[in-house]
Amino acid sequence: MKWAVIVLTLILGAAAGHAETSPAAGARLSRASDDGAYQLELTLKTAELQQGVNAAELSVRDSAGKPVEGAEITVTPWMPTMGHGVWEKPVVTERGGGSYRVDNVVIIMGGLWALKVEVRKGKLSDGAGFAYQVAEAGAKEKAEKAREGLQRQRANYSVPNVTLLNQDGKRVNLRSLVEGGKPVIIDFIFTTCTTICPVMTATFSNLRSELGPAAGERVQLISISIDPENDRPERMKKYLSRFNSGPGWEFLTGTREEIGRVLKAFDAFVVDKMSHEPLFVARAPETEEWVRIKGLVRKSDLMKELERMEKK
Repeated sequence: MKWAVIVLTLILGAAAGHAETSPAAGARLSRASDDGAYQLELTLKTAELQQGVNAAELSVRDSAGKPVEGAEITVTPWMPTMGHGVWEKPVVTERGGGSYRVDNVVIIMGGLWALKVEVRKGKLSDGAGFAYQVAEAGAKEKAEKAREGLQRQRANYSVPNVTLLNQDGKRVNLRSLVEGGKPVIIDFIFTTCTTICPVMTATFSNLRSELGPAAGERVQLISISIDPENDRPERMKKYLSRFNSGPGWEFLTGTREEIGRVLKAFDAFVVDKMSHEPLFVARAPETEEWVRIKGLVRKSDLMKELERMEKK
């Protein structure tokens, strides 16, 4: 089965000693399964996935929106970069009305993990994958201190008048896109990156989920590939399909020379793509000043930036 992956920097709720009650309001993400047979909604209790035993609530509906009851559900924690899972298997308990509780989600080490969910009802089988970053044991405090050191500064950039290709193979003028009358947030990533890029892309995805159907109207998200030789439209489209992409989010590539002009214009140029650092730049419509944010921001950080831009 093909597993579409959504990267989440979220912690599932701890499972030990948890009573059978409705989960407290927490992180929630909805998406269709890979072939569109089911709509899956994963509800997390806190903001991060931790090493140890975790739990989650899963809601399953069919393509018509009706609750799927009596399904056979398999949940598999998997570490893509290491090519292995865990010995302990999650336990799925049906709660009625298309709701299922997932206990004993055991995470054995820090790093990037995928939570694969397969749903089988009768002869119909489909699934999806959710990925999330797990901090090393004892590293949470260090990560929080690092976040406190986010570099946020004002800057002035001259957007190059360059025409690039988006994920659909359409030609897009970068300057016209930036000057489209909406707040703009840009990041710099590449599709084969397995470290910071999935986390950065997840931040865009989670921001769109927070904004809901109005996401494409409220903000223009732009991802610029820093690996244009390999990141061609078909690959970029497949990459975005793993996330909550849609109108208002463009993934752009071009020739090495064109991308080089863009990166230099935003002071984001790196000789080696493997040495790039997390960087976001944002600008309110009809203004010349940009905000440059260096570091792994959260959805809440970008939401604050968006609200600031909307007030201008």
